[in-house]
Amino acid sequence: MNKRQRFEAAVNGGDIDYPPCTVWVHFVTDALPGEEAARRHATYVRTYDWDMCKVMHDYRYPLPAGLETLTSAQDMLKFEKLPVTIPNYVEQLKLIRALRKDFGPDMPIVDTFFDPFQQVLRKAGFSTAKLIYSNKKEALHMLDAVTETVCGFMQELKKAGCDAVLYSINGAITPAGDRGIDDETFKTFLRPFDLRVCEAMQGMTRILHVHGTHIDMRRVLDYPVEVFSVSDRLAGNPSLAELRKMTDKCLMGGINEQKIPERSLPEIRAEMQDAVKQAGKRKLMLTPGCTSAPQTPEHILRC
Repeated sequence: MNKRQRFEAAVNGGDIDYPPCTVWVHFVTDALPGEEAARRHATYVRTYDWDMCKVMHDYRYPLPAGLETLTSAQDMLKFEKLPVTIPNYVEQLKLIRALRKDFGPDMPIVDTFFDPFQQVLRKAGFSTAKLIYSNKKEALHMLDAVTETVCGFMQELKKAGCDAVLYSINGAITPAGDRGIDDETFKTFLRPFDLRVCEAMQGMTRILHVHGTHIDMRRVLDYPVEVFSVSDRLAGNPSLAELRKMTDKCLMGGINEQKIPERSLPEIRAEMQDAVKQAGKRKLMLTPGCTSAPQTPEHILRC
């Protein structure tokens, strides 16, 4: 099988020679032009012969002019729908187009994206979450504007040749986990906007990256996606075997991302074999639960 056939078979539950595998790391910053970011991604993917090109998205969503962060409810009213010509989108699209041209049609290209709430926090700072939750009217205006912008970008991703999006959310984290929220907060500030973005991604493979620990999968099992990505090895999260009982969709995970750099090769191989045993060979992508440390050594990545 070529890489595209293997990827599509995993997503759709078809016959497969082995589950597609990749490990992703952050090795670029938003200071780099898209073409240079593409060159680094391509070198990394070819060096380790990954089964997909999982692209990082390090370009940050811009705050309204004059804002360094959010300090009041009025700041949230300054958000408006933005064109897809904003610099962070332009560079990411250059990255996707360059990779598609470089790899040709047989390499699955998977972009990374964050939910509208995170789009704001990743620039304004996660400490502003409390202010947002405390000002519902203004917050919903802001999130609506960001969501409209994000949905427009999803249409451009399709045109650029992107095959799939790993859509990262924090909304399933319960109060027991870091940055966790209750059900009502999730239903008000995250779920409605997630669903709009998932709808806009239709036509690409939608990978829901249910980020964090102490997650409640019941919040997101009905999301219109094709793949669930979970840190199944971390405390408070369901195992692959438990996830397989919850959904018949493709699962992505199986490797403890927090321990990759420090483990022996036999330990990592055993974990990979256990993942296949838990989830089965079909409808599985064998990956870390999230980003691996950039100092992960070469002999581990070649395992």
